[in-house]
Amino acid sequence: MSWRIIKEPVQRISPLKNGRRYPSVDPLSSQHRKGRADPRRCSQTEMPSREMTMFLMPMAGSIPARRGWYRRLTDVLGNTKNQYNELVRLREATVAFCESNGSAGTHPTANHFKRNNSRYGVPIDSSAVKLVYRVRSERLSNRVKITDRALVLAMLGIFVMVVDAEITGQSMFGITKVHPVSLMLRSFVALSTIALLTQIVLYHINDVVLDLVDCGADDWRVVVTTDRALQFCTEFVLCAICPLPGTGSLHWSFIETTRNMQASHGRSFYVKEVPLDVPLSILMLSRVYLLGRFMVLHSKQFQDASTRTLAALNRIQVNFSFVLKTVLDQQPILFLTTFTIIFWIVTSWTFVQCERFGQADQDVPSIIYSNALWFIAITFMLNGYGDIVPQTHAGRIIAIFVGVVGAIISSILIAVISRNILLSQGQRNVNNFMHDSKLTREHKNAAAKVLQHTWRIHKCLRSGPDSRLRTYQRKFLRAIHEFRAIKNEMRVFSENNSANSQQVTRLVAEMHFSMQRLMSAQDEMRAQIEVLQRAVRNHYTNTQQRPMESV
Repeated sequence: MSWRIIKEPVQRISPLKNGRRYPSVDPLSSQHRKGRADPRRCSQTEMPSREMTMFLMPMAGSIPARRGWYRRLTDVLGNTKNQYNELVRLREATVAFCESNGSAGTHPTANHFKRNNSRYGVPIDSSAVKLVYRVRSERLSNRVKITDRALVLAMLGIFVMVVDAEITGQSMFGITKVHPVSLMLRSFVALSTIALLTQIVLYHINDVVLDLVDCGADDWRVVVTTDRALQFCTEFVLCAICPLPGTGSLHWSFIETTRNMQASHGRSFYVKEVPLDVPLSILMLSRVYLLGRFMVLHSKQFQDASTRTLAALNRIQVNFSFVLKTVLDQQPILFLTTFTIIFWIVTSWTFVQCERFGQADQDVPSIIYSNALWFIAITFMLNGYGDIVPQTHAGRIIAIFVGVVGAIISSILIAVISRNILLSQGQRNVNNFMHDSKLTREHKNAAAKVLQHTWRIHKCLRSGPDSRLRTYQRKFLRAIHEFRAIKNEMRVFSENNSANSQQVTRLVAEMHFSMQRLMSAQDEMRAQIEVLQRAVRNHYTNTQQRPMESV
């Protein structure tokens, strides 16, 4: 919003001069600055470009060149009155503004120069704040509702797609891809996809409006960045993939991996015709990213306003990464178990879809799914026995993806288990205290043994056989080595637990004891100094009294 002041001609009248009134000279005008100011020719003077600066200038800025103190005081009072009148006129004037969309309007000046906490020239009062808060709350609630509807539509489309793929893949009840039931199911999937795309568009429109409310901009193109446009295009493409009626088929390559010698007489590489719905159905599973958005919007960190406020003050974004780390920190076993089971089932189904058309006709569907579950499990745990090998390129890609995810989950699980088996800080403090007490007791016992054997050697040197002396000397050396070993163990323990609370408490206690001893020594020294001062004072008094008595 751009502002400009509508300047009105203002005539400032100076006090009486020889019975006539003359317009005063504007101290900010160009003629006055150049020294060509003529009061008689300045019948009207427009308000200068620095209107507000005029009221901050000294009050005696336009007084005439009279030197009398009475005349000077009269001129100052007159100028003060004129400036006050001009300020009132300016406050009653109108301020023209121009919106970014081209609309114009006027407002009283006083209503705008008194505003506080304004942004971009827009006055903000309590009603405006309440309006912004209400609009923002509505947009946040709409975002949650749109995400819920999008997730329901996505899961519904995936469920119908799985039903169609299983019915046509196993030829249940003689239903194939050209059967009306299959066409009806895929038509329903297409309709749900259109509804899902509508919700995706509404979600991003709601986000754009929410950003407009936050930044106070008027044009939606201000908040539409390249990253936002790329994110919208990616989500739109991922959600638009679905098996459509009449998509046809494609040629799929199968690689024979039988390790017996009879397979060399047959074909090791062959091509089969596979419905195009198979890769489209597998790619349709990319809609599961909506689960992450649903988890973020329904998490306690996002629903609680106080948590969002604390996160904003600490410059922490409540996004998927933050929520995922919080869940892994609070409930790691439950989250990893749930994710592993769901991932295991989904990848097994996709592996069956890729490898189904390369299996023999006599294979039972239950055997196919059992082999897929076994293959995904051993690949997830990074164990490859070689009994089941994928025959298609898509199956090999799925196997590689499962191996990578399995390595990541295994590392996270190892980190969680290692963190849970560690002692807590309280348990560690108890063990450290017990070990410290044990070392202190052993240190005292070793020192006592050294003193005992020293005394016995001293007694044997005076009287006693040499054999007993050598025995005590060997015990004395053994006690010295034991004392040194305990001292070294105490040093290592103190280094490993330098920041331990028990050590800090001990240091504080020792420092307090040393300070008490120092204070007691100072008190004793102060008492002795006072006694010495008293003795010197008495001696000096006696010395002064003796000459007076002699006189």
